[in-house]
Amino acid sequence: MSNTDLQDLNAKMQALIEHNSAFESHPQCKPPNTHPTIFFLYDFIRNSHNQLKAVDAAKYAAGDNGAQTAVGEVEGRNGFANILINDTTGKLSMMTGADPSNPADFGPEIKAKALALTQ
Repeated sequence: MSNTDLQDLNAKMQALIEHNSAFESHPQCKPPNTHPTIFFLYDFIRNSHNQLKAVDAAKYAAGDNGAQTAVGEVEGRNGFANILINDTTGKLSMMTGADPSNPADFGPEIKAKALALTQ
C-alpha cells in the first residue's frame, strides 16, 4: 500500500499548474507562437492532475487496489514530467516537434516545482 498523502500531492501539482511563472504565463507559451514543448508538458501535467483528482480518497485510504494503482500511475507520470522538464539532450524537443537547437527554458521555479512532485 502506498503512503502518498493525496492532499499534499494535489497541492504540489496545483502549485505547478497555477504558478504565476509556470506554463500558461510562460513567455514561450503565448499564442500564436506557443512553444510545442511547453504546451506538451503543461498538458501532460494537467492530465496527470486530473487523474489524481479522479481518485476516490476514501477508497485509497482503505487500500483499494484500483485507487492505489491510479495514484502509482500519477506518481510515475510526475517522475517522467520531472525528467522531461530537466532534459538537456534535445530529445524532448524532438519528441514534441520543436527545434532541438532552441529548447524550451522552463526556468528554476518550474524545475523546482517539478522536482517537488517526486518527493
